[in-house]
Amino acid sequence: MTAAAVRIPDRFVAPAGCVAAAVFGAVVAFQPFAALALLGLAGLVALAFLRPVAHLTLTLAITVIVPYGIQNQYGLAGGSGLILSDVLILLALLRSLMILARQPFQPRRMLAMAAVGAMLAIAALQAVRGWSSGGDLGQVGYEFRVLFGWAAVAIAVPLLADRASRERLLKGMLGVGIAVGIYGLLQYFELLTFFAEGQAGLREGVRFTSSGKGQIQGGLFAFPVCVLLGFAALTSGAVRSRAAQIALLVLVGTNAIGLLLTYERTFWLATFLGLGFIAVRAGFAQRLRVVILVLGLVLVLAPVLSTVAPGALSAASERLLSLNQYGNDDSVRYRLQEGRHVIDKIEARPLAGWGLADQIFYGLPWLQSPPTAQSFAHNGYLWLTWKLGIPGAMLLFAVIGWAVVARPPPGIDPLYRAVRLGAQAALLVMMVISITFPSFSALNITAAGGVLLAICLGMPGPRGGRGATRAR
Repeated sequence: MTAAAVRIPDRFVAPAGCVAAAVFGAVVAFQPFAALALLGLAGLVALAFLRPVAHLTLTLAITVIVPYGIQNQYGLAGGSGLILSDVLILLALLRSLMILARQPFQPRRMLAMAAVGAMLAIAALQAVRGWSSGGDLGQVGYEFRVLFGWAAVAIAVPLLADRASRERLLKGMLGVGIAVGIYGLLQYFELLTFFAEGQAGLREGVRFTSSGKGQIQGGLFAFPVCVLLGFAALTSGAVRSRAAQIALLVLVGTNAIGLLLTYERTFWLATFLGLGFIAVRAGFAQRLRVVILVLGLVLVLAPVLSTVAPGALSAASERLLSLNQYGNDDSVRYRLQEGRHVIDKIEARPLAGWGLADQIFYGLPWLQSPPTAQSFAHNGYLWLTWKLGIPGAMLLFAVIGWAVVARPPPGIDPLYRAVRLGAQAALLVMMVISITFPSFSALNITAAGGVLLAICLGMPGPRGGRGATRAR
């Protein structure tokens, strides 16, 4: 059985159709809106089982672009139940497990999925524990769904193993990446204004600058991933199509602009580290292409930004130079204060953890801010260890670290090898960013992180012949 579709025996089709029609007719008579929801669910089920690549592409687009507040607003039970991304991942995971049960055992990918599965099992136990200890049910559900996004590794593995679905998935990821870059520009120019709760849109003002218009919020974690995947593919020499090269340039260019306009120094430095990782792991020719492409983008994008966003480059320069003022940076002091309280929690229960939705209680006396309860921590390593305990957190840390250093299997397609290198660089960047920003606990990146794990640790099928060349 391939990863393209799950075949349903013909003898079940007619009875299932009759039952579905009867149920739908009864629901329409009493609850028209519920009937509409059922119809939408049926469409998602059909998409998951008949067009799994399109389904996963949609899942990535929803999780990366749509803010949680909007999903939560239209979720079940007013948002305290399932939201759209939950339904998409659950359906895709069900289909994937049916496929994986029929495929031969491959140790590397099975170990990766087992590690993520064990982490999620611990997270489920900690969710029950957090709720039974009086934690807010909505916060428990949010923190679990954030971690549940890593289950996308099991969704992507069978799709990447099949050559045809792998090519479609890479094209779908390219489309999502370009959409993320455009999404960032729309935020900066304030063409999207329906966001709330600081999850997306433009936050006014930039600290330590004199001319910054504001910082992009939406797509923050995705910009470096898109830049690195695009760089790895462009500089590999495996992309021959002119149209594909232009699409990759748009991917890298728009997301590089979005990354710059976040004005987040950690993300800038981590992305440059990722580019260095690609250059070191690649051959001499690819290293040279990385340098040329970086210089070319700077020469092209700098005048464009100076024209359409006056002051953006000078604000970015001031922001970067403000690194030497970290001693006076309130955000640094705030994170240190927060980290000390989380470490106290971890030291009290290093193995058992405290459960999802657990809180710390502290204030910021230098800002005259009174103590408040917080269930969030900026350091992703501390947050995960605090909630799950050291064993549960180490499962995820170990599989991500393994993915970063794992050698590629022999005989894989050159383009896939390049994308895999970009995925390794992206995971490395996520690990670095998590020191000050919670990549491990951000809803809009964990599903993409699961796909990156699958790219690094999955076992792709053999190289194709002419078909692969034409698709490339």
